[in-house]
Amino acid sequence: MKQMWTDLDHYIETHLIPEDPILTQTLKHTDDRGYPDHLAVAPNQGMLLQMLIQMNGCKRILELGTFAAYSTMWLARALPEDGYILTIEGRDAHAAVAQENIDQAKLKQTIDLRVGRAADILKSLPADTAPFDFIFIDADKQSYPEYLELSLNLSRSGTLIFLDNVIRAGDIINPDNHKPSIEGIRKMFKLMQEHPRLLSSTALQTVGSKGHDGFALAIVK
Repeated sequence: MKQMWTDLDHYIETHLIPEDPILTQTLKHTDDRGYPDHLAVAPNQGMLLQMLIQMNGCKRILELGTFAAYSTMWLARALPEDGYILTIEGRDAHAAVAQENIDQAKLKQTIDLRVGRAADILKSLPADTAPFDFIFIDADKQSYPEYLELSLNLSRSGTLIFLDNVIRAGDIINPDNHKPSIEGIRKMFKLMQEHPRLLSSTALQTVGSKGHDGFALAIVK
């Protein structure tokens, strides 16, 4: 099944995802630095992020979990030239590769990469920080509940919050799995359930080249 999912992703990408030299360059440089591409979003998932940003006319984006900045490139290319991305990466080695990819891309949009624990950086932002229009969370799963609450404090009415990798091949419904990452996602689902600051939320399973996983999506009230 996994091979068929991968082949179908390739079919979708061949027909619907135009080649982009910046994205290609980012993947190549990341591979040259010794990092596997399975840690990045798939191209068709990147296009979904781009479309959500375009549909909602977003100008300010918050990204938690930069890795090598491949997803960051997808986010940036959806913004107008005066758009802004604050992207946060917790690992120094990943951030170094990400900054190299950002520098090589030479995009007109502002990409502000900061290194450290995402929660600490978010808490240190000035009180008058302008709200973000789109928030992409793809970092350590055990911290998803905390990241969601902090993101709500940096959002406005209508902000979209996209939380990646929330199905984990079905492990979230395995009662014997008590890994911190799985428990974090379960707490996230409970938090999103009838949250007073969310207008609506859902989650979708996905299968493809990245395996069986999924994402949650919420709109701020």
